[in-house]
Amino acid sequence: MANLGPMAFVLLLGSYDSQTKKYLDDIKGTIEMNFSGEYLSSFMLEDVELYFSEQLQVIAELTHNGKATLFIFRHPQELEDVFDVDLKGDLGDTVYDFLKKKYGVTLKRDKESVLQKFDFMMLAAKTLLLIRDREETRGGEYVELMHAIFKGYADKVWFLRRDGVRLSSMLMEYLDKSKVNMRPYIDYSDLKGEIVRLLRCSVLS
Repeated sequence: MANLGPMAFVLLLGSYDSQTKKYLDDIKGTIEMNFSGEYLSSFMLEDVELYFSEQLQVIAELTHNGKATLFIFRHPQELEDVFDVDLKGDLGDTVYDFLKKKYGVTLKRDKESVLQKFDFMMLAAKTLLLIRDREETRGGEYVELMHAIFKGYADKVWFLRRDGVRLSSMLMEYLDKSKVNMRPYIDYSDLKGEIVRLLRCSVLS
């Protein structure tokens, strides 16, 4: 794909309990369906890997039927190109071979760490959507939330939580002090509608 428009990226965050993970997967599909052709893509951290060369950075997303989508960057806010490729061996080998053939660059063989991946994705993304659907999770989404705040990305965060899910006073103080965008939702149908609306108004406007 050449001559790309100004693509916007959305990073989907939340607990990976079975219910919330199902929601995140479905929300990703909802975004693709509602914003097809509008230069908007969404990612979940666990579905992508990040690879670096001296010249390029690559977000590699496994798709279906033995394929992957490669998002090629010159730096985190300059998308160079997007390619759908067939997997040849593991994902790292596929990315390595493709970049060597297409760009003549040598990729680091090892994928980047989770924190390096998260930091790059936050910088590249225009919006971070963090979903808190239930109280009885391990709280991994709070780690993601606080890391985003401490890294200076509070203005990118939309924190969506189901009505009735309680937050501690300390967390509320952090959210208020950092001016994190917060929005409640009633049920899953309401959540999907809220996300489509805020992306339409806040990201693509």
